[in-house]
Amino acid sequence: MSWTTTDLVAAALGNPTLATDPYLSGCVDASNAWCYRKRMAAGYDDDPDVSPGPDVTMGATQYAVGLWRERASTDGYPSFTDLGAYGPTGGSMGQIRRLLGIGRGRVDADPDDTALAARRRHPAGWPR
Repeated sequence: MSWTTTDLVAAALGNPTLATDPYLSGCVDASNAWCYRKRMAAGYDDDPDVSPGPDVTMGATQYAVGLWRERASTDGYPSFTDLGAYGPTGGSMGQIRRLLGIGRGRVDADPDDTALAARRRHPAGWPR
């Protein structure tokens, strides 16, 4: 499975020499597996060895970057947020989910199988 690679993640981190880091390789493998599982759960039928597109590659790369940055931390990657009046933005997980096309209803679902179609069939409300 290779939707992202150690070279792409090392470049995103700004240090191409990290491409040989064994921990980075583990982060890439974990990212590829997680992204594939999440897209499969969202209803996509993807080839695990070929990225569905550049947006998915970018999402998998960003997720691997996040995994690498969070090593040896308890709940997020280290920063200086306690030293100033910084308001946390919530991380990049929302952007990763948008790039992967997950976190919402199935986009490839049969139109007659959606909740909206069920409501249309029963105008008085949900089936009882």
